[in-house]
Amino acid sequence: MITAPNIILAAGGTGGHMMPAEAVADILQEKGYRVSLVTDKRGEAISNVMTDIDKYVLNASSHMGGGLLSKIKSLVSLMSSTLHVRSQFRREKPTVVVGFGGYPSLPAVLAARSMGIPYVLHEQNAVLGRVNRWMAKKAQVIALSVENTKRVPEGVPTIVTGNPVRKLISKLSNIAYALPLGAGDIRMFVMGGSQGARILSDVIPAAIASLSKEIQGRLDVLHQARPEDVDRVRHAYADANVKAEVKAYFEDVGSILLRTQLVIARAGASTLAELAAMGRPAILVPLAIAADDHQTANAKIVSDAKGGWVYAEKEFTVTALAERLQKMLKDMGELRDGSDGIRTIARLNAAEDLAALVINICDEES
Repeated sequence: MITAPNIILAAGGTGGHMMPAEAVADILQEKGYRVSLVTDKRGEAISNVMTDIDKYVLNASSHMGGGLLSKIKSLVSLMSSTLHVRSQFRREKPTVVVGFGGYPSLPAVLAARSMGIPYVLHEQNAVLGRVNRWMAKKAQVIALSVENTKRVPEGVPTIVTGNPVRKLISKLSNIAYALPLGAGDIRMFVMGGSQGARILSDVIPAAIASLSKEIQGRLDVLHQARPEDVDRVRHAYADANVKAEVKAYFEDVGSILLRTQLVIARAGASTLAELAAMGRPAILVPLAIAADDHQTANAKIVSDAKGGWVYAEKEFTVTALAERLQKMLKDMGELRDGSDGIRTIARLNAAEDLAALVINICDEES
């Protein structure tokens, strides 16, 4: 009996790593391949991603940015996790391992390299991440999301596939961007991301409170805030008499984006890929502490395409945002131009192209 090739996807436990992995997993499964996921406890906790595939959950943790003791703990965790993954691979005999970056992907890629299993790396950001840099030299190929990705080691084979987006987002990508008719509602979506969203909760409600009453009366805001910020953000919008829904997590992002005119967000790679696919212009506030300042590099691609407006954290003030919103929400031609601009950087076939790359390697190994 001939069994289908077994493909292992390894992804760090954030949406930015997990969502591209899910998009590729969907295509591979549709084509009859066996797919499993290696992740950490954070990845397992993302309840609406890859619910129907087998997961191998690591107890890995990274403290590489801390002191000597933290680094020792991190190395012990890495060694232990790699040994566990090697045991799993001996049982499951994967044909290809695909690493999507993030520290929890490292044990799986290390295990693959030590056992002679071909592996592919995918980089979501405009700067090659630390784990992918460490593992680049022996990779079959690194699949990049954007041209001219920074910090790619010389001599490593690369191909630009784009950053895969979820199936729902891809299906909605051909629906036109629409501005409100007459004095209709202006829908704004604030996407806080998984970390560092406090600045958005501090600045945005206060900026909206200083807008003209005419614009305030038309706004319909959905605001993702940290759990500890939800109540105070709700009160801030209520005090300004602005219609707003504030939650720690919005599950149906595709449907929300479909009816959104303006997004204010961090500049995570998966967020930007989804905005580009759906043509949603955005005000972007890159996370200042992001490794290698990769969010600023991501945001620059959007800005260069005239698909968004970028503010460094120190520039993202109540006054600066209020001035920008008052201008663009009064005459919304700038938003339509932004929608056209951000669509130019979308790579709608990214999931298919990355899956095809992995399948080709499977065929070569069979």
